Amino acid sequence: MISIQDKMIVAENCKEYESKNYTVGLKASYLSNSCSNCVNFVNEQCNKKLFDEIEGIINMN
Repeated sequence: MISIQDKMIVAENCKEYESKNYTVGLKASYLSNSCSNCVNFVNEQCNKKLFDEIEGIINMN
C-alpha cells in the first residue's frame, strides 16, 4: 500500500493532477494535494500510469 506522504509528494509534482473537489470552479484549498484526491487515481492506482514514474524521479533526487 502506498503511504499518504508518498501520495502527497507525487501529487505535488504531477502535471496531470486534477482535484476531485472543486468549489465554484476553483480547487478547494483546504484539501492537500494527494493522489487520493485526484480524478485519475482509482483503486489505489494512477489511471495515467504516472505514479511510479514520478516517484522514481523523486527518489533519484
